[in-house]
Amino acid sequence: MKLFRDSKGSFILILLVLIVASAVAYLPLIGKIGYSNDDWYLMYDAHVAGPQIFHAVYSIDRPARAYVLIPLYSLFGENTILYHFNLYLFHVLAALALFWALDMTWPRRRFFTFGAALLFLIYPGFLSQPNPVDYQSQIISLILGMFSIALTIKAIQTSRMVPKAIIAVASVLCGITYLSLVEYFIGFEVLRFMLIVVVMLRNTQLWRKRLTAILRTWSPFLIAPAAFLFWRLFFFQNERRATNVGAQVGELFASPIYKGLDWLIALFQGTIKIIFLAWAVPFHDLALQLRLRDMLVGLALAVFIILIVAISSLSLMRSGEGDQESTYDWRKEAWLVGLPSVVGGLLPIVVSNRQADFGGYSRYTLTGAAGGVIVLMVLLSYLQSARVRMGLFSLLAGIAILTHYANSVNAVTSSESIRNFWWQVFWRAPQLKSGTTLAVDYPQAGIAEDYFVWGPASFIYSPEKQITIPISIRLSGIVLDQDNVLHILASHGQTTPEGRGFVSTQNPANVTVIAQASSEGCVRIIDGSNPELSSGDAQDIMLIAPHSHIENVVLDKQASTPPVAVFGNEPPHNWCYYFEKAELARQRGDWHTVDKLGDEALNQGFYPADRIEWMPFLQSYVVLGELDKTHHLVSIIDSDSFTKLQACQILSHTRPKNGPLSADMQNLVQQSFCQ
Repeated sequence: MKLFRDSKGSFILILLVLIVASAVAYLPLIGKIGYSNDDWYLMYDAHVAGPQIFHAVYSIDRPARAYVLIPLYSLFGENTILYHFNLYLFHVLAALALFWALDMTWPRRRFFTFGAALLFLIYPGFLSQPNPVDYQSQIISLILGMFSIALTIKAIQTSRMVPKAIIAVASVLCGITYLSLVEYFIGFEVLRFMLIVVVMLRNTQLWRKRLTAILRTWSPFLIAPAAFLFWRLFFFQNERRATNVGAQVGELFASPIYKGLDWLIALFQGTIKIIFLAWAVPFHDLALQLRLRDMLVGLALAVFIILIVAISSLSLMRSGEGDQESTYDWRKEAWLVGLPSVVGGLLPIVVSNRQADFGGYSRYTLTGAAGGVIVLMVLLSYLQSARVRMGLFSLLAGIAILTHYANSVNAVTSSESIRNFWWQVFWRAPQLKSGTTLAVDYPQAGIAEDYFVWGPASFIYSPEKQITIPISIRLSGIVLDQDNVLHILASHGQTTPEGRGFVSTQNPANVTVIAQASSEGCVRIIDGSNPELSSGDAQDIMLIAPHSHIENVVLDKQASTPPVAVFGNEPPHNWCYYFEKAELARQRGDWHTVDKLGDEALNQGFYPADRIEWMPFLQSYVVLGELDKTHHLVSIIDSDSFTKLQACQILSHTRPKNGPLSADMQNLVQQSFCQ
């Protein structure tokens, strides 16, 4: 390890470890992770209207983001893996920028600065890395923020005026740009200020001179947040309440004592989350829930990184951290930087009446993550044993790797579930009528916004180019919360809200319900006149099933094949393929095709995972008078009372085109399914 004993060699080692560790954390499964959450409307908007629509998308709150996604979409198109790799690359650069800033501040504490950079890079509290498109702006803002801070330290330490001015201007420009992309990252300014304080406190002894020197040094770099806030508050017309400073702070004046205490508690809780709980809660919620096979793979990756981190840490320690800073207490300085940076990073989040968590708001943990890892590394430095210090640091890295792998596994499961869902819908529904509102239940993915539904549906059923902005969404979606379920039951409550670059009309009186009880089961488009429900269906689906309009499925037109870049290759034609085609044939009244499809599926060894999936075939047997085939399903249907009840109701009203059921078939239906 002599190669890494000098300063240049140790930097190469640090760079290699950062690249390898982050690659193991973020890259193993990116080829299987598709669009999620806000990616759906962003990519559909661009798909039908071109990348220039991003100006309309972000005009209401963060217009600078358009200048990130327009070139990226022009380069990457809808190729998901390129967005994933770009996120990874810029995340590495952000960590390098933080390392540079800390290394300039504590140049002989390479283990400390390396450790902070590594833990920042693979920080397990941030779980939104698998969002390939929407989080481009956040990570680019992160790198610009960290580089702005690093350039500030470089400018302070540069003595020649011209280079000093150029570096300072670059720092200010990076500062304005990162804030224009993600305004709540303004908490990074606390990290910048505290690093300035630490550097300047070393240069003079008198407190009055220290304060003057700090303010004089800080003032040029205050231009970035000051200019941004001046523009944001006095010139920009913010149309979104969640990012409107006046609307959020106004709540404090409405109830100062209650809201003030609420904010203080949130700051304390958030600080504990960012420094400590980020290494425990996501690990418990994600990694410990893995299946055995995935757990073994994740453990192998974690052990691999633990070994690499341990060996590299040992090399850095042996290279001599040195104690040149004997004139000042670096640990005290690190505390002075770390803890205020966590609180300062959280403050904009808390004032916006949001809280950092390890779910949908994990992005808010990034604001204080740099300060949090500095605090952790300072705490480790108090351990007397270098081996124990190295071991705990390596263990933290291993926990982060296993957590991120588990997070990626969940993202893959969700992506594959959604892709499989819409392939089955495509097999089942040749086309859907314009104006249809889709009420959907995914088996392994939540639906927080309506575009989680109409986004993928529109890629298949409405891919036509549009020139008018905002674009018109031909198929809408509806989130099955309590209010919307009531609107569907009452068949009223139509709304036409304008979203980011699109207009979508939700019509609860014209809902088509699409359900999938489990990932193993098949997708079912519910016929409200004869709803067929699985015992595993969500209660909301059961409630609104009678209001589902099956006639919104157009039988004489065919949608284009789902784009591979979005939905992957067409899945193998297993039981669900034959089920969907049988459902389509049943809707057309083609009972012989239903019968034929059932025989083909069974001959290939395919069987349903849910008893309700026998219904189209059972009904075809009854219509066609096939007593033997009907009798074969009696024991299967009889084993589930819920399915048996539905079979009785549906088959009792089934009539062939050429007349009533035969007496033998009527007796079989009554005795086998209705008693």
